[in-house]
Amino acid sequence: MQQSNNSPRIALAHDSLVQQGGAERVLEDLHEIFLNAPLFVVVEHKKLKNNYKGWEIHKSFLQFFYNIFSNLQYYILLIPFAVSSLNFKNFDVVISSSSSWIKNIVVPKKTVHICYCHTPTRFLWSDKDYVKQELPFLLKPFGFILRMFLVLLRKWDYNGAQRVTHFIANSKEVQKRIKQYYNRDSIVIYPGIDFEFWTKSGQTTVIPESRKLDSGSRAGMTKKGGYFLIAGRLHAHKHNELIIEIFNELGLPLHVVGTGRQEQYLKSIAKSNIVFYGRVSDEELRDQYSGARGFIYPQIEDAGLMPLEAAACGTASIGIAKGGSLETIIPGVTGELFSEYNKEKIKHIVQNWDEKKYLLSNLRNHASKFTKKEFKKKIQDFIFSKINS
Repeated sequence: MQQSNNSPRIALAHDSLVQQGGAERVLEDLHEIFLNAPLFVVVEHKKLKNNYKGWEIHKSFLQFFYNIFSNLQYYILLIPFAVSSLNFKNFDVVISSSSSWIKNIVVPKKTVHICYCHTPTRFLWSDKDYVKQELPFLLKPFGFILRMFLVLLRKWDYNGAQRVTHFIANSKEVQKRIKQYYNRDSIVIYPGIDFEFWTKSGQTTVIPESRKLDSGSRAGMTKKGGYFLIAGRLHAHKHNELIIEIFNELGLPLHVVGTGRQEQYLKSIAKSNIVFYGRVSDEELRDQYSGARGFIYPQIEDAGLMPLEAAACGTASIGIAKGGSLETIIPGVTGELFSEYNKEKIKHIVQNWDEKKYLLSNLRNHASKFTKKEFKKKIQDFIFSKINS
């Protein structure tokens, strides 16, 4: 949507541009709606600059330090100051896309702040092990001091949430968290997938020479339908280690797509039936989805879009019966859910998996309810209803 002289002055805000995930896909959708809206972030990684060519992006003072040393975790003590330094005085409406701190921006009293919340800040509220698992090695000796600081940061985050004019939750799960942690009401608007793009490709997935590992090249040559798949950021809280251990014991082919801080460790423990593809294009991921017997999604996510992408490509998912997976995986129709991180229970599901049970028509029909087109329409309707009220 182009802004005319009589239109409200709109700005977008996002936590940071340091990775490509579901939150960044939502941000891209918001930018497509509000093409002329400038974007405010704490920092932007140089490796992602090409992804946002033509965007007007304003960064905080923290960008100077981040350019020297690009690990945002080390700057946690400066985050509140960086967020507060962003200036929104020339805007009537600010739309923030937040999974951590950007909701805490300070806007003028007459400015409407609408927050599309992917989750209340996870490491402050809902994941006690997140900081322990993800804390950089050099900061571990200062863990006690950081935990004390997190108490103050939690108060800052709560107070910032009270300044938000309207909350939009990306799932019913997140809606519950917003109420629980911030005592704020919200409406649910699910993020969408590109339904036309995510479709069964009919490709046989083979492993490129550049991605072969000495210990795992054989698994990449399995026929279409012969492997299981996990994909996404390879971080400790995603529980991919458990899946690797299970497939080590089962000896079944497993493809791993994605990169992250746990990548080298996971490679070190994986046996020859497991192949790591690293970062892939969307086209390659579509082929991976399409060729997989099943997509395994062990993490507790906020909305859980990847099972919908897999479903659109004709592949059912195995996920944890918590978080967004409860809303995007229908047991017996588009996949199966396990109730806890119990190795034997997950192994039982994998061993008894029958991909023929999950009909392509049911998978596609379910995924079609979560489209980018529907997301954009609902977001636009909600935002302008609040602007004009």
